Amino acid sequence: MPTEPKIASLSYKRRQWLFYLLVVIFLITLPAMIFYTTGYRISFESEGTSIVTTGGIYITTDNLNVDVYLGEDQIERPRLFRSAYYIQNIEIGKHRVVVQRPDLQTWVKDLPIDPHIVVEVAAFNMPLIPQVRPITEYITATGTAVYFDVATTTDLFTKSSTTLLVYATSSLATSTFAINEEFLFVESLFSSTSTSSLSVFEQLSDSLERFRFSTTSDALDDEEIATTTEPEIIRGGIRLVERDREIFAVWQEGINNIPFYFCLTDRGSTSTAKRYGQHVADAVQRLSVSTTSPIIVDRDRLCRSEIKLNHLGQDVYYYNFFPNNADLILLHLEDGLYVTEIDDRGWQNTQVLYPGENFTVVVENDLIYILEDGYYFEVITEIELP
Repeated sequence: MPTEPKIASLSYKRRQWLFYLLVVIFLITLPAMIFYTTGYRISFESEGTSIVTTGGIYITTDNLNVDVYLGEDQIERPRLFRSAYYIQNIEIGKHRVVVQRPDLQTWVKDLPIDPHIVVEVAAFNMPLIPQVRPITEYITATGTAVYFDVATTTDLFTKSSTTLLVYATSSLATSTFAINEEFLFVESLFSSTSTSSLSVFEQLSDSLERFRFSTTSDALDDEEIATTTEPEIIRGGIRLVERDREIFAVWQEGINNIPFYFCLTDRGSTSTAKRYGQHVADAVQRLSVSTTSPIIVDRDRLCRSEIKLNHLGQDVYYYNFFPNNADLILLHLEDGLYVTEIDDRGWQNTQVLYPGENFTVVVENDLIYILEDGYYFEVITEIELP
């Protein structure tokens, strides 16, 4: 009968030698690890070897099923980070980041990469063709939306699409269908919403003029002006403010929790325009002399207290935070409903969510509803791949 093998333990002297060997290996590799983790690399591209510094980019995306490019190079899909790409070993200088997918609008950002610094950025991609969920007064027994006096759904979705089944009938009989409770709720939202044809800037000017006329004083203080405007729109410490026919995202809290896009790496005022754009340099210059919204200096960073939103030079009829997001703003402009990012480094990406000139928008419970030509829709903001 075979006996089980016996494994003898190492002697005390051998254990000591093994321990010292591991310590020596650690001490030898420690400088190399520090060298690598702090952003230094050895370059062999020139005639002789040289030490260069590198930086990185941390990109969060609202959909992982996208293609991310740094310049011309596609970045591999992350495995560890489920909703973010971490790109390291990037040479110092300005680099273009592109996030795209065939059925989504493309997000692009030019960012300066500094040594030993990881730049944070958040990408977003709205559907290329607007996706909607129809909300009708009557539904079938299975919950399918019913359209009456309609022979085909072709005329219903001329500039959008839906993945849901709809029932179109040329009849006007309703006896075989059920009342849609959601329709009654959505209808009540629009009935209580202002239908003014004036933009938010014109409404503010009109309300201020009427308030000024109703008083005998030509001077209005901030408290009096606040009584003439709509309730404040605040999310995640950011307040949306109308001023001089522009809309600003204003940071309300301290430096500790300020979003990354409010801050710039301080490399001198002469390079701000080249690094982040002339509009950012102008904003820094304006805020540097402001007493109400000053620049905040945080070590090697310059942090702005407000950022102007890009409304494409159009009148704004409605604005609010994008559902479930404090970094994106929903803007109803003259030719459609748009989503713009607050981050204006390089430029502000602005993407159309729903095109058109004659519709009304209501946001309730983080859902976007549209009333157009007598029809109600919910706009779907994300496309799920099968």
